[in-house]
Amino acid sequence: MTHYSHNEEMLARSGLLRRGVILTGPALFKGWAITTTLWLIGLYAVLAATSQGFWFNLGLMVLMYGYGVSFVIGLPLGWILGHLLRPVRNQWLHVAAFFVVPTLSFWALGSLLGFGWSLEALALWATVGLAAAVGRLAVWKDVFVR
Repeated sequence: MTHYSHNEEMLARSGLLRRGVILTGPALFKGWAITTTLWLIGLYAVLAATSQGFWFNLGLMVLMYGYGVSFVIGLPLGWILGHLLRPVRNQWLHVAAFFVVPTLSFWALGSLLGFGWSLEALALWATVGLAAAVGRLAVWKDVFVR
């Protein structure tokens, strides 16, 4: 047992063993899947309530574009955010960051795409941040804390 802790200490000093909160690949994927599914269910509910039918086609469009955009933008954003937050051991700060960063990132991206910089647009993108915070909260026990 002493030999293992000595090796772990040596690895930590050499930089091979990282300290902090480590978001593993499976945890990242699980968080992404929960976040995306949660947000797309809410989006579909709003769009279905305000559309004039075509619910099946609308659902396929939401799934295709929603998971695609989330995979291209949301997954890398979560991975980068997880790496930046690695030294922060308080996981509540992780959950808060997973709310704030996606909200502001998607607000900026949406504003550049023409949705505007209004508070209504910020409230829309806060739903993305809320889903991301719930996704991060869902993987709380799946991360390694060293």
